[in-house]
Amino acid sequence: MVDTEELARGYTLANNTQRDAGNFLIEKLEITPGMRVLDVGCGPGDLTAQIAEIVGENGSVVGIDPSKERIAIAIDERIKPNLSFQVGRAEDLSQFSSGSFDAIFVNSTLHWVEDQPAALMEFGRVLKSGGRLGISGGSGDFVAAHERIKADVLSRDPYRMYQEQSPPKFLKKVELEDLLDRAMFSKRDFIRRKIIKSAEDADAMINWLDTSSSGKTYGGIPLELRPKAREEMKHEWDKLTTKDGIQMEMEVLVTVAIKN
Repeated sequence: MVDTEELARGYTLANNTQRDAGNFLIEKLEITPGMRVLDVGCGPGDLTAQIAEIVGENGSVVGIDPSKERIAIAIDERIKPNLSFQVGRAEDLSQFSSGSFDAIFVNSTLHWVEDQPAALMEFGRVLKSGGRLGISGGSGDFVAAHERIKADVLSRDPYRMYQEQSPPKFLKKVELEDLLDRAMFSKRDFIRRKIIKSAEDADAMINWLDTSSSGKTYGGIPLELRPKAREEMKHEWDKLTTKDGIQMEMEVLVTVAIKN
């Protein structure tokens, strides 16, 4: 991760798209009072705290995130008796016992997980039998403008010299189905949602991408080249800007699966 406190705090101000997707997933996951829930990729914890309100004092919620900066904000601002946070990765949930959660909430996160098959296996391990897994994120069956612009700019000289470490991997529906099969989730429902990400201008769109990706908008290029790359990206976004700003179409794949 290349996160900073500035990016982490910026995310809390610019994450309306992720928050809306998360609220939709919370509804579909049917979280109820008394549940024990794991939020994987919780960020600063705003949706995690919302889930804690739903499960109430007889339930509990744990949020994990690989960014120590985002976990620090969550611990500082959102801790409650039924809510805790810790630095952690989806691929390694060894701090949790098998069958210890009723539900797992994975919002706008799975595409950043380096070993997605391992993560799905871990989700299956820590869920109780009949437990529910909810995943929401960009669909690999749809290429959004921000992906095209990033790929275009980073393919140019001199940026193409620098390979991106752990690039995002947006799963196609068929790929996710395969991972769910292997992790023993035989029952699942999928919903494809077309949404519009609005931004006032190119700078606002890039700022959202920066805070959402913990600074990975620029792939693996060194810090000194990033201002130049940002200007080139801004030029491409300007081409998509109208009098109403930027209206970027995205496709979100929402999955709710039941552990066997």
